[in-house]
Amino acid sequence: MTTVKPVISEHDVVVLREPIGRWPAGTTGAVVSVYDDTLLIEITGTAGETVDTIQVRASRLDVKQS
Repeated sequence: MTTVKPVISEHDVVVLREPIGRWPAGTTGAVVSVYDDTLLIEITGTAGETVDTIQVRASRLDVKQS
């Protein structure tokens, strides 16, 4: 059986598969921009404010399932 990884697009909510910088695996963020295999991710605080933006390779992310 073949597993097909979904394409990640702008505005998708994603989850870090592994720690990146100060953010542990499982951290969620929203895709702001897509550059080939690198994405700009916005991480927000509990009040919805932006607390960080990070660049991450798509292979280090999963699309969050609702």
